[in-house]
Amino acid sequence: VFRAIIRFLFWHSERLIPRNKNKWVFGSWFGEKYSDNSRAMYEYVLREMPDIKATWLTSNIDVYNKLKVIGRPVEMLSSFKGKMTALTSKFAFITVERKEVNGYYLNGAKLIWLYHGMPMKMIMNDERRFIEGETYDRPSLKNKLISFFFPYSGNNYNVGSVLTTSSFFNPFFESAFKVDSSKVWMDGYPRNDVFFSTEVESLVVKFRKLFPTAKFIIHMPTHRVHGLSGQPFNPFDGYGFDVHSFYEMLEEGDYVYFYKGHYYDTGNLLSIHHDRFVKVSDDDFDDLYRLVKDMDLLITDYSSIYFDFLLLQRPIILTPFDYSEYIKQERPLYFDYYKYIKANIVNNWSELDNLLLNKLYKQPSYDVIRMFHNNIDGLSCERISKHIEQAWM
Repeated sequence: VFRAIIRFLFWHSERLIPRNKNKWVFGSWFGEKYSDNSRAMYEYVLREMPDIKATWLTSNIDVYNKLKVIGRPVEMLSSFKGKMTALTSKFAFITVERKEVNGYYLNGAKLIWLYHGMPMKMIMNDERRFIEGETYDRPSLKNKLISFFFPYSGNNYNVGSVLTTSSFFNPFFESAFKVDSSKVWMDGYPRNDVFFSTEVESLVVKFRKLFPTAKFIIHMPTHRVHGLSGQPFNPFDGYGFDVHSFYEMLEEGDYVYFYKGHYYDTGNLLSIHHDRFVKVSDDDFDDLYRLVKDMDLLITDYSSIYFDFLLLQRPIILTPFDYSEYIKQERPLYFDYYKYIKANIVNNWSELDNLLLNKLYKQPSYDVIRMFHNNIDGLSCERISKHIEQAWM
């Protein structure tokens, strides 16, 4: 109890500590990864905004050492310097949660919630509402007391802004993050700026040399709840998958098939062995979106990568093999999947193999791209930095 009282008092006293508007702190994926929107924004600030002191925070010693070696400002989350950096920075950029930048030390900072994808499925408070029902909409006295005495444990304090790519998503983010419309910025996603660059991942170079005429497919399904409990999702298990038909499609269709499971499904063991099939792990690339940039086709189900890939104006194949079960057992979607998500849709592996073998897929229309993206230019980081300057500096 004594410790809780001290933390409570310290939390409120943080408001008295001056925060430097030129100190910006960044973190991503629970402090474990150097990736995603936070990374892209951090690197932009280092490159284009010399007056800003940008620092990456991490709990992963490998990430720390990697950034130290290449001369980028970084501190360990639990270190004294890491805590002081969070305590004195005016702006904090996160991908998934506040702990990525020492959330306990952020009272008085402006939180820029870059997040990690435009959602099809319900997220944040909307997801909790689905899981907890009425108990969430009408919190008990106990939960109200917890929110009062432990304000730093919640998700709704100090939100300066959350990022979307178009007005289509704004109502969902207002609800999910419990913010008003002024805090939802349609500046685009920093990680997608790389789509407009000429940078190439070494994995792409390697397989382009091996298969110079092949089309590159990347398959990126979203996670299921079981992945969080050690049972990774495997789309090749069931749904009519036949390994011989799959191999035939790869060879006759002249494809290289890159499979990248979700972060929560990294333990997936696949029994597919073919020189045109690549199970991609985080160790195989430096920047996931730089890898995605050079793919010719995307296969996914309910993942936000669908919206990202639209910027490349290339074919997308959707595989909602378990649609009915997913929206009932996992999470409902924000909108009618079959009305708004325009792409090549297949219901099982037989249909997918046939579509790929006969190259029946089509590019998304410009109208679909514009529905989900206000800007198609690779300038998201620039827009965000200007937005911050106009709003708070």
